[in-house]
Amino acid sequence: MSEGSILIVCEEPSVVRAAQVTLAAKGYEVANISSIEEVLRLKNPEQYDLLLLDSDTFPSSTASVCRQIRACGDMAIIVMSGDDSEETKTQAILAGADAYLPKPFGVAEMFTRVRANIRKTRLVTAPQALVS
Repeated sequence: MSEGSILIVCEEPSVVRAAQVTLAAKGYEVANISSIEEVLRLKNPEQYDLLLLDSDTFPSSTASVCRQIRACGDMAIIVMSGDDSEETKTQAILAGADAYLPKPFGVAEMFTRVRANIRKTRLVTAPQALVS
């Protein structure tokens, strides 16, 4: 059984490779696309549990993508960026990102944030048990 499905949007091969290898080894299904346009054309973004979005590749589109994905549902969004400024982090979170992962980062930190955000999203969207 899969631990979850993750979509990586990044053009940086070393980041994509590290994320894919780490997450696949932990039981996640991982897909990668390299353009914002492909993300925005997704017919069913909810097929993924989490979006790992590299804002360095698409700095002007990050907030827009976060808002549009957030409008479609509850998929977790983690923004990765080399810009560690408070303003950039704040803008990403206000646009709908659940977490901000400053680059460079270790694979253990990335995996921990992915796991925590998928768990949180599943708790929020899971049907509540009836109490008798």
